[in-house]
Formats: sequence, C-alpha cells, structure tokens
Amino acid sequence: MVSYAELISAHPQKWKDAADEWAALAKFALNAANDVREQGAKPLADNWSDEVGTAAAGDFVKLADQLESAYDLLLGVKVVMEGMHTSLELAMSTAHQLTDLARAHDLGLGDDGLPLQCPAPSAGADAQQAYAEIVALRDQALRQANEADRLTKAELSRLTAAVGISDPEKALKEQNTASHTEMEMLAADIPKQDTDPAAVRAWWNGLSEKQRYDLMRAEPVKVAGLDGIPEDAKREMRGTDGKFDRVKMVQYALEHWDKKDPVQFDNNCTNFVSEALDHAGMQHKIDFWEGARGDDTWGNTGGIGIDSIDTRMYYSKTWAGAENQQNFMLKHGGEEVTQSQARPGDIIYYEQQGPNGEIEHGNTHHAAVVTAVMPDGEIKYTQHQDSYQNVSLQGRLPTTEKSEGQQRIRIVRPHPDWY
Repeated sequence: MVSYAELISAHPQKWKDAADEWAALAKFALNAANDVREQGAKPLADNWSDEVGTAAAGDFVKLADQLESAYDLLLGVKVVMEGMHTSLELAMSTAHQLTDLARAHDLGLGDDGLPLQCPAPSAGADAQQAYAEIVALRDQALRQANEADRLTKAELSRLTAAVGISDPEKALKEQNTASHTEMEMLAADIPKQDTDPAAVRAWWNGLSEKQRYDLMRAEPVKVAGLDGIPEDAKREMRGTDGKFDRVKMVQYALEHWDKKDPVQFDNNCTNFVSEALDHAGMQHKIDFWEGARGDDTWGNTGGIGIDSIDTRMYYSKTWAGAENQQNFMLKHGGEEVTQSQARPGDIIYYEQQGPNGEIEHGNTHHAAVVTAVMPDGEIKYTQHQDSYQNVSLQGRLPTTEKSEGQQRIRIVRPHPDWY
C-alpha cells in the first residue's frame, strides 16, 4: 500500500527516465533484428542454397526472431513505466490541489492527507464543501497511486517471466497486454462516474493544462462522461464542428472491437470504421438517382438481410473500401494530420510502399480507428480483421511491415462538408 506521505515524496521523473532507457533498448533490438535479416539471413538464402547454407540462414532467422521478441518485451516494459510515470504525476497534482484547498480554508492536514478536524457548524457552507472535496481528492490520489503501483508490479513480474520467449507472435501478444495495463492505469487516474461533480471540478482544476490535454486524448470516453468537467473540454473531445461525436465513435470502437459487424464484407476493417462513424452521427451521403452506389457517396440504404447481396447493392463503395473511403473523406472536408497531431476519432490508413505480391504499390488497403493517444505521443488504435483493442501503432507496425512490406501511415481527420 502506498501511503499519503510516500506519495507526496515520490519521484515520477525517475520512471520517465527509466521508460526512455527501455525504449532505447527496444529500438536497438529491433534495428539489430532487421540487420540480421537483411545482412545475414537474406543473403544466405539467396546465394547459398545447399544444406549448409540453409542451416546457417536458419540460425540467422532464429537470432532475428529472438531480437524481435526482445523488442516487443522491452517495449512492454517501457509502456508500463510510462503509465506509472503519468499516474504518479497526476496523483501528485491531486495531492497538491487538496493541500491548496486546505490552506485556503484554514484546514490543517495530517500526515495521512486528511483534515485534522471537521469545520465547525458556524464555518459556513464553503468550508464544509472544501472539507468534503479534500477528503474526496485525498481518496482519489491514493486510489491512483495504489492502483498504478499494483498494476506496475504485476505487469513487470509477468514480463519478467516472459523473458525466454523467442516467438515474435507470442512476444507481440505480451506487448499488447502491457499496452492494456497502461490503459488500466490511466483509467484509475480518473474519478469514478458517481463522484460528486464538485470534487470532479476540484480534481480537474488541480491538473496542469498539459495534464488535462493528455487525459482528453488518452481517455476521452471516461473524461467526457464525468459531471464536473467543463463543457468546452467535452465539446473539444466530441468535435467542435458538431458534425459527428468523436467520443461516441471511440466508444463504439472500444465496445464492438470483438463483436460481429451488422453486415459482413470480405474484409471488415473499413466496414468497422464506417460503422463507428455511423454510430457517432455522421450523416450518409446518398445519390438521388443511384442511391448508395453512386460515385460520390458514403453510407447505405438498408438491404434485404443477405450480406452477399447487400454489400454489393446497398452499401457505398466508400463504406468498406479503405482507399475509396480515405479519398472520399479527404475530398469532402477531411484533413490529413501528422502522427504527432493525432487524436481519438481520427482514422488510420495503411498505404503500401514496399514490395508485396498481393497489394499494389501506393494502394491504401487497411483502416482503423484512433482510440487513444498517450502522453508521450504513442498512438493506440482499435480495428477489425484482425480484431484488436487499444494496441500500439508504433509497437505493432514493425510486425506488419515484416509480413506485408513497408507502409505509409496516413491519419485522416474527417470534417464532412455535405451537411
């Protein structure tokens, strides 16, 4: 258990420094894996085809797999430490806020962070409210610190036990689990839904501008659902143009990532993005004469309940085609943003750059929903086929490029101009 005294004397920057060191180690391991494949395994396989050459190439492949697995595990440690750093900083900001409240209302604090005494009945409503807020903030700060401590200890122990993994696919699953643990820490940093709005407001006011910005990008669904958060902050998360609700888009993706889509296409990644946009309130663009199948449409006109027919006759070409959807969104008010500018509710598109026998160069072939952006800029996305929730773009991209070739990541922010 983390005590209040331990919390206010913590050094969160040490966790950040450690996270940066683990990130550097992960990058080194990945670069080494790529070098072994390109400079060792590939030349041997291309130029030494007898039994000895094949065996030597196989040894290089095993070494590369070990290094790639190390990358995933090291990155898992990095994201857990990032989560601990963020949680400690937020908990300490909450502790500072309750200290300021206590000082403003002449309420002395004990070593446990609680007021030494209740305000007298004659002290007035403001003092009584301040007392209640101090207690709530103290409980919130300790909840954050203890949950972060518990999750960090458990996840680092789990990753330690996974050190011997040399299968990149298994190591990637470990990285995904660590990514989810980081999200659990952030969720614990936010007051519960039934928290008194005044306490929520006091908590929010105690955060720095950057901390508020970080939480709005990392946990928009939880933050927007709290009573006591300023309406302008909620409007920023939902989308200031009012065309569709970005928070509802993220919420749909997070809640339906492992559920069957209402209609099934051969590839459902872009279909899933369209479903999320649809549930977020984006209005359909239907041609008067040709319905959903017109050349400049997005949406559907229902169907007869048979997917093989509905997908060809009642859904637009932009509904489930990644390149068609990307081009349509950019044509109709959307903007392409850099990865550093990404925020929840944006759409990730994968454009083929490297050689691939099945995907033409320059073709956009995959789409996913940005569902979180971490304080350090790491983008987490949610997708269908294959189905993943809140996984790291930076963490998973090397695996994608190993199997499919180099990719250009394009991030598009829709701003529909047809209504």
